[in-house]
Amino acid sequence: MKYKFIPVDNKLDKAIAFATTLDSNNIKNVQRIKQRPFYIETLDVVKMFQNEGWLLKGVAEQRGKNRKISSNYVQMQHPDFSILDKNGKTEALASITISNSCNGNSPLNMHLGIFRLVCSNGAVQKDTAAESVIKHTSVDYNRLHQVVANLNNKALVLADTIHDMKHIQLSINDIKRFAFDAARLRFDDLNGVNIDNIFKINRIEDESNDLWTVFNRIQENLTADISNLKTDIKLNQALFELTENYV
Repeated sequence: MKYKFIPVDNKLDKAIAFATTLDSNNIKNVQRIKQRPFYIETLDVVKMFQNEGWLLKGVAEQRGKNRKISSNYVQMQHPDFSILDKNGKTEALASITISNSCNGNSPLNMHLGIFRLVCSNGAVQKDTAAESVIKHTSVDYNRLHQVVANLNNKALVLADTIHDMKHIQLSINDIKRFAFDAARLRFDDLNGVNIDNIFKINRIEDESNDLWTVFNRIQENLTADISNLKTDIKLNQALFELTENYV
């Protein structure tokens, strides 16, 4: 995808410098956005994950139709929840993408997924426990610690799922059907869509036809031109859910 997180090397001050709406004072005094009475700050959640060994890797912001910054995003990775390639090197890491509205009218969302190092794309797993929604209320704030613990457990399960995918080989007919179904997740009309381009190989590392590798080929080709983070996350969730049908 075109949209890139700005790397911050696990440094909170650097994160605020590149994504100023992570500072609630900036939202209120600079952006002049009125927040809900009990607003849960993104950085409070980030600090909870850091205490569990997660590293803050990148930040981003997105503007609304009025050109004001409407949402902020952070990407976190955990070095202990890793996927290894056939040579024993780290191929991917568990990743959590946190999205939060600046005014609190939309809930804070946490999406558990896998960040693949070779092409810097992110697969987001879709299930009810791996996608946590936190409303800006005192009740939801009080359950944040439990949500963080649940996502840690889910990260271990996700790593096992990816391991299983790497051992499932697909036939060319399976791959074409997979690519066709994936294309339908994005396009209402498939006229003019070349299905072969959706599962094409872009690098040597992606020449295998195991489920995990094919999924990453399809995901990269299907989302390459998406610049909206919300759209990208939603499509990634749907793609992973589709992929699980083959496990």
